[in-house]
Amino acid sequence: MVTTELRRDPITGRSVVIDLSPLHPNDFDDGVASGFSRSSEVTEVEAACAFCEGREGEAGPELLAWREGSHTNTPGWSVRVVANRRPMLRIEGGLDRRIDGVFETRDGLGAHEVVIETPVHDQPLQNLPVDRLWRVLWAWRTRLQDLKQDARFATAIVFKNHGRAAGARMDHAHSQIAAYPIVPAALDEKVRGAAAHLGHTGHCIFCDMTEQGLRDGRRTVSDTLPVIAITPFASRVPFETWLMPGEHAARFDEASDATLEAMSVVLKDVMARVDWALGRPAYNLVLHTAPFSGDADLAFHWHLEVIPRVTRWSGLEWGTGIPRNPVSPEEAARVLRGVKPVGPDL
Repeated sequence: MVTTELRRDPITGRSVVIDLSPLHPNDFDDGVASGFSRSSEVTEVEAACAFCEGREGEAGPELLAWREGSHTNTPGWSVRVVANRRPMLRIEGGLDRRIDGVFETRDGLGAHEVVIETPVHDQPLQNLPVDRLWRVLWAWRTRLQDLKQDARFATAIVFKNHGRAAGARMDHAHSQIAAYPIVPAALDEKVRGAAAHLGHTGHCIFCDMTEQGLRDGRRTVSDTLPVIAITPFASRVPFETWLMPGEHAARFDEASDATLEAMSVVLKDVMARVDWALGRPAYNLVLHTAPFSGDADLAFHWHLEVIPRVTRWSGLEWGTGIPRNPVSPEEAARVLRGVKPVGPDL
């Protein structure tokens, strides 16, 4: 049964997913403003957590897992992918548009998956050893490769919500993958902007931005190839950081094992620095990769956005769509470069 719709805004052309199901209790409970904290309630939560090892049947049948000798849907995994139990989009449905005057609606067609990043309940992504982080990135890549084979899907993104302020509803470390029958506006704007720059210059805007940033150095967090980390020139929030390959690459699903290994090292390092600088904030991760079809390969460049949730939009930001960032990306990069993370694998 279809429980969501994709509705197109007739003014802006942007799409919105509308949930048609009844309101759930605590849907608008704001909870804590930062990352989850250890408290006397955690043991009770852990005992009921469907993502913990030994409760595989509660999370649902696995779509993918990293296992060493164990059987499907049993303990013995280090990373596990399952369908979301409350999916925003469902694989059932069609691509047909329904027009009612100026209003356009589609079925909430797509895929919505959960990547359970560790069998251990209280182990954040940034605390995983590098080899375990690699397995998480491997799961992202493998699932994107599979979703790309479904001709109904135009693109997919990987995202992570850590902490209630970032939209997380569970404290067990997990990320999510959403495949869409359309190219969402946020990605489409990047693809169109990159295509325009390519048409004018013959260059990838991401490559040009990276090259200029590395020469300047003020917004560089890590310049260790093949994966670099920068604070974007027009950062939307304090300490926003992008990780991307130093060489041109449009699609994360085509990344090599060596690139994933380098990405694991840089991601762990950057997250440790952000944790130290901001006191373990809530954060989002967003992976943007080129749409599944089309001619974006020369123009686009995949990248992972680290978005600390330390500010909130006011009426001005909502009214204008122009964020106010109280910390310049140059200052954020300076602070992050000055941090000396300590701990396993660092």
